[in-house]
Amino acid sequence: MQEHVVSTDHRTATFNRHHSPATEVEPDDIVTFETGDVAYERLHTGESVEDIGLETFNLVTGPVAVKGAEPGDALVIDILDVKVRRAWSVWMPEFGGLGERTDATRTREIEIDGNSLRISDDLSMPLEPMIGCIGVAPAEGEGSTFQPAYPFGGNMDLRELSPGATLRLPVEVDGGLLSVGDLHAAMGRAEPTWVAIEAAGSARLHVDVEKGAAPPTPRIRVGNTTLCMGIGPTLEEAHQSALDQAYELLMDEHDLTAFDAYAYTSARVGMRFGGPCGPIVMAEVPDPS
Repeated sequence: MQEHVVSTDHRTATFNRHHSPATEVEPDDIVTFETGDVAYERLHTGESVEDIGLETFNLVTGPVAVKGAEPGDALVIDILDVKVRRAWSVWMPEFGGLGERTDATRTREIEIDGNSLRISDDLSMPLEPMIGCIGVAPAEGEGSTFQPAYPFGGNMDLRELSPGATLRLPVEVDGGLLSVGDLHAAMGRAEPTWVAIEAAGSARLHVDVEKGAAPPTPRIRVGNTTLCMGIGPTLEEAHQSALDQAYELLMDEHDLTAFDAYAYTSARVGMRFGGPCGPIVMAEVPDPS
């Protein structure tokens, strides 16, 4: 096992198989991805989104090639640590669910006080760092780091992508080409305003390869629960995709019969919205006891 660091010198605004790898690592290595906050800093000084360029707000660091990863494999990513260096709250007109409630762009650098975020003299909240955007390269074309989310990852904005979680991504090209960005210091579930407490910092990940085990979409393991991600052109189709995956998981990985899997799904599987960048529904599947 070796340790690697990928700096913000290696950043891009897309997931693309033609991006040159910042480095190549072995399976079972540890990689730290550093991320920045230049766009938020510039916004804070009075520059406009148009001047800065919307694509610069969700830059990802990478990509990193994993030796031996091939299409059909799963890239298995253990989130070991997410460190926050600086944090921002940003409120922009016409952007997000509360964009109509402000007539001007408002920004605030958030003080980090140990394990707390001081929003103001009257308000503080826990520091709960997580990864907003993580993915591999698609077999064809390129993927945005804003929206939508894709079967290969992207701007998923899931609170569960925090230290202690394991993420499985389906490899579509040799090496996988993993990129990471859009760190958050804290975020409400499903990113209700489309903006979290945005952050600069670093994500330290253990990266491995599971041969021939690609999930249909990103899959997250937290404690004794698996989260299946449904993606579709509509919420109804995303809901059905997540539900189908949960049902099949119970039969394939927990050896339940068809009826037992159905009954367990009815009683124990939870469905909820995913991130806001497209129709995403998560199925939460606790392990059968």
